[in-house]
Amino acid sequence: MNKKSVPANQELNSYIIQEETELLKHLITTYPHKKKPLLKSVMGGGQIRINGNVITQFNHPLKKGDEIQINWAKPSKKVKLQKLNIIYEDQDLIVIEKEAGLLSVASLKEKNKNAVQILKEHMEAIDPRIKVYIIHRLEREASGILLFAKSQKVQEQLQNHWEDYVIDRKYVAIVEGKIKESENTLRNYLRSNKHNQVYIVNTPDKATEAITHYKLLKQSNAYSMLEFRLETGFKNQIRVQMANFGFPVTGDKKYTAKKNPLGRVALHANLIELRHPISGEHLKFELVPPSNFRNLVAKG
Repeated sequence: MNKKSVPANQELNSYIIQEETELLKHLITTYPHKKKPLLKSVMGGGQIRINGNVITQFNHPLKKGDEIQINWAKPSKKVKLQKLNIIYEDQDLIVIEKEAGLLSVASLKEKNKNAVQILKEHMEAIDPRIKVYIIHRLEREASGILLFAKSQKVQEQLQNHWEDYVIDRKYVAIVEGKIKESENTLRNYLRSNKHNQVYIVNTPDKATEAITHYKLLKQSNAYSMLEFRLETGFKNQIRVQMANFGFPVTGDKKYTAKKNPLGRVALHANLIELRHPISGEHLKFELVPPSNFRNLVAKG
């Protein structure tokens, strides 16, 4: 490749690779005026795409005909879109932070304003070849971490073998009342009706056992902030079980909450830890509880 054909002062370079090599070697050879730590930082910051996919591996093989895009501008920590933030992306996965009130997927009443559609439109604007497949869902009323795949193969691999890849997954919620136990495990049988209302039953007949572990993080006289780890995953599991336990998630009028100080259901998916389904790399994504969660407990 003729190095002179790649302008040194552009914030965005896009061109076709002319010979086989590895990514870091290519960058060092093609951009001799840029220091090696900067080149590594650009790779690690997700600022390089090969054929539309974000690549961060230094030794990623480049083939003749590959399209490379390099964004030299310093990236922000998150890519901000309407009601969601992209917090991680590679050639196989996209990890987002979803705001409360946004559907994960389309419903019969609302087909466009959902996380899948917003993310698809964003990715297609970057490169029409990038596809988006949702791996799991997060309740509309909750905020937090959601995983997406860039291929149906990765989607099915994670969905069909979830327990083999996902190491840990946690939520944080503010519940009404002052809980005495610093740790506890809730076990109930859950069933849902045709109106999507989830409720607790006394027998396992036509029901699913729900197991939820919680740990007290902080509390005041009016509220308790809890961290939850789900051993099972059922729709509205935390909300239903905590309401039945006598400490409903604040803002959750559907399940007996009396107050709504935050203008939303105070439930946040704050952590997911997993083994990458393709590379095997250990990944951990954690979002601290929203500041209004912490402030509510401090004030309450």
